[in-house]
Amino acid sequence: MAADCPQKPFPLRAAVFASGAGTNAENIIATCRDLPEIKIALVVTNNPQAGVIARAARHGIPCAVIPRPQNLPPRAAKAAQETLMREALQAAGIDWLFLAGFMQLLSADFLADFYDTARGVNRVVNIHPSLLPDFAGKDSYERAFAAAKPVHGVTLHYVDNGMDTGPVIAQATYPRTPDMTFDAFCAAGQALEYNTYSAFIKKLAQEHAQKPEAKKWAQA
Repeated sequence: MAADCPQKPFPLRAAVFASGAGTNAENIIATCRDLPEIKIALVVTNNPQAGVIARAARHGIPCAVIPRPQNLPPRAAKAAQETLMREALQAAGIDWLFLAGFMQLLSADFLADFYDTARGVNRVVNIHPSLLPDFAGKDSYERAFAAAKPVHGVTLHYVDNGMDTGPVIAQATYPRTPDMTFDAFCAAGQALEYNTYSAFIKKLAQEHAQKPEAKKWAQA
């Protein structure tokens, strides 16, 4: 996973990071199941109660449950947690990280393991339920619904060490109708999240299949 080490020729090995129910994670797993170029080799969660644990088990994918230690100062706890994450990722030979509702920021040191100088971004991708830079951070659907904007959407982006500040890969929008309930508003956005992530992963797989020996990354 060092910055200048070439990716393994075939297939790419990816880990999905999730903190909650895992519906986005399951969409990624289902997408990759039909792609010989990308294998989901590991699920990582920071939440021992996360629904994604059961979803990973149903698909026969190992799940590393790595919560942040509660008996250490915040900085030391983050470092200890990320050390365990690194060990799990290295043991699984992971090339890419797909974040899907992972509710923690990753440090610059951690992300450096996935940085490629040729592209200038990390091999770490996240889906965010807003049109960034609007409504970055938590509770994006709630805040966007309260703002009553006529158009909302989702953003797929590479991850840096800021909060939803990495380079945008793709954005997709949907209209908010006057009679739309909050549940319908969220459902419309979640459908776009699934489709946008799947489209990126399929393009990544296609490019890897065309030239597996090169560091060739999908772009929307």
